[in-house]
Amino acid sequence: MANLEIENVIVASHLGKDVELITLATELPNARYSSSGNPSVIIELDRTNPKFIGHKRLKAAGVLFGNGKVLVTGISSLQEGKEIVSKLKKTIRDIDPKISTKRATKIENMVTKMNFGRKIDLQIISNAIPGSEYDPLRFQGLIIRVDNPLASFILFESGIAIITDIVSEAKAKKAFKELNSLVKAIILS
Repeated sequence: MANLEIENVIVASHLGKDVELITLATELPNARYSSSGNPSVIIELDRTNPKFIGHKRLKAAGVLFGNGKVLVTGISSLQEGKEIVSKLKKTIRDIDPKISTKRATKIENMVTKMNFGRKIDLQIISNAIPGSEYDPLRFQGLIIRVDNPLASFILFESGIAIITDIVSEAKAKKAFKELNSLVKAIILS
């Protein structure tokens, strides 16, 4: 099986209480209020990833909701997410001392990628898998949702496969193994 690459991790935590978004948006650095959809405060966060030569500066984003929920995206692991959420909570605590810094941080979603190493015929795969979605005039990828393990795939003709709706690297590997077996069985039949 091809190597699995983690593209993005989204972690979630909670501040333990409702928060005043306008206050946070005006007092937190690199923050802005967003009233579209579910009102929130979006915060640009710097992160340094030692995997890159010279510790290339990368961006992550934090999203705070009025009910106290915190999401961080643009990271590569749960550990990195825990560190960023901890720093973010400490910064918020300077503004609102009643928030909790003790709430757990967990993976909400992961986006991973693998490459089959060759082109694949999406129409053949789509015809063989009931419930798959393929409309190349609207979107060039084939979408497959599976229940065991719970995951969603997007396959591209180039052989690239994206998996999402998972909460661990182990589940991603299991889902990719299932996808690999399924695609090989269809292609070789």
